[in-house]
Amino acid sequence: MTVYGIKNCNTVKSAIDWFKKNNVEFEFHDYKKSGVDESKLKEWSKQVGWERLVNKRGTTWRQLDEATQKKVTMKNLPSI
Repeated sequence: MTVYGIKNCNTVKSAIDWFKKNNVEFEFHDYKKSGVDESKLKEWSKQVGWERLVNKRGTTWRQLDEATQKKVTMKNLPSI
């Protein structure tokens, strides 16, 4: 199993702690350091929709001005 995330994310930390506590083997992929390839993004987008792939609760999103936030639409994202 591969866990994709950012090390300082509380949700990711909780998941990793749970896996360790329950002896579940996993690899951690820090996409902030290693990135995520386009095919993986397309796969995830087909599974859950691109909206769920945008963290609207994170600091980066909150720091964007409202106009920039409104520009984030499916047609503006790289062909996912």
